[in-house]
Amino acid sequence: MTSSKRAKPHSVYIPKLDDEHDKISRDMDELNRTVAAGGEAHELLQDLIEDMSSHLAGEERMMRSAAYPSYAWHKHQHDAARNRLKRFAERIDAGESAAVCEMVDFFRLWLRDHTGLHDRMMAAYLRNFGRAHDQKAS
Repeated sequence: MTSSKRAKPHSVYIPKLDDEHDKISRDMDELNRTVAAGGEAHELLQDLIEDMSSHLAGEERMMRSAAYPSYAWHKHQHDAARNRLKRFAERIDAGESAAVCEMVDFFRLWLRDHTGLHDRMMAAYLRNFGRAHDQKAS
């Protein structure tokens, strides 16, 4: 059976997470366009940081609630991204306009790689955990 819909590049097949990945990607695109046009990026940057922080924290809650065995490994990846985001934000706040493009380029690749491996592994576990939990409940 084939589907007429192609999977999105950040798909992990958990709709809530896929929607959040899409929003983060759109936020990065908007930030990049705004900076390229010479616009003010501070508010967009803060929105991106907030969206990413909320998303990572949500994933971590999901992993903890399902006793995900690779939680520490996955959280380490999140912590590294948080630290990198903080350093980029400091550079941007200091007036380094090139840091915005560097940040967007870095996080576009990070998001692709992270969702392609870490999040897909986590999502498969969460889906299986959910199915097993649903079977026990019925």
